[in-house]
Amino acid sequence: MSDPRGWLRLDREAAEGDESHAAFPFFELTRETLAERLFPIEPGVAVRLLITMTYEWGPVPAQTDSATWDDARTVLARYGQEISCYSNITSARTTSAPDVGAGVTGWMPLTEYDGDAGFVVVSPEEVGVFWSFDPI
Repeated sequence: MSDPRGWLRLDREAAEGDESHAAFPFFELTRETLAERLFPIEPGVAVRLLITMTYEWGPVPAQTDSATWDDARTVLARYGQEISCYSNITSARTTSAPDVGAGVTGWMPLTEYDGDAGFVVVSPEEVGVFWSFDPI
């Protein structure tokens, strides 16, 4: 399947003849399963998670430069102002503003890997999926 924008994509599995299901590495998820495993988070938490994922889910160093934060905000800004964000981190089960300063400590699995954490951004025009796999 081609990207609707005409962007190139890398499909390593198809190139290698892998017969994995279309959603790989994600499970083939139902709407109900997604509702059970994705929790609403504030856009600011999504920015922090994007940076946290680059540090293998660990704490983001206090001396992280402002350019890193600006870059993360720029990535999410492409979705506009009217966004909803959802994450599978367990600390988001009870609050939309979990403190991820110490890193990601739990998740509800959505993939076939031992560990996976990330977030989904939904805007009126598009959906973005930002995911990290098994840093442990």
